Amino acid sequence: MSEDTIRVATKNDAEELLELMREAFEPLKNLGIEWPSVYVDLETMTNNIERSTTYVLERDDKIASTITIRFPWEEGMDISGYPFLWWFATKPEYKGQGLGGKLLTYVEETVLRDTLKAPAVVLGTSLKLHPWLKTVYERRGYELYISHDTDYGDTDGLMRKILIPERFDKEILAVPVLDDA
Repeated sequence: MSEDTIRVATKNDAEELLELMREAFEPLKNLGIEWPSVYVDLETMTNNIERSTTYVLERDDKIASTITIRFPWEEGMDISGYPFLWWFATKPEYKGQGLGGKLLTYVEETVLRDTLKAPAVVLGTSLKLHPWLKTVYERRGYELYISHDTDYGDTDGLMRKILIPERFDKEILAVPVLDDA
């Protein structure tokens, strides 16, 4: 039986994570989704690891899944006053094994709710070009709170999940200023 390990990524993981992201996001690239994760390069991957907190789930000493937490105090992080999850991906060879869900649950519950006491978390998803993701996140307790049309034919949505209801403040959630330029 394989043993899974969850840990924080380091710069030494950048090349393996780049390969994982390219493999996992190739279908999104083919759909025309223009997210930074779809067109990531090694420098951007390394910067993501250094500036944010990237978690990896390893199986048999290979990175199988990853997700990054961006915090409100990070430069250029004007999406929400709550942590923002992005660059969530699982290597295609591990598809359907529940590893992405295991990592997401760990980050939501162990890291954000139980350790950092974050009342909520936010993530973004494609609503038009990759519409099934919204349903996946809704089953996990996320709610759509804003959407907007992109200039490349998609509709992006921001979804929130309340982790500590008695501490959640809708004003902190905020609505990002969307640049239509």
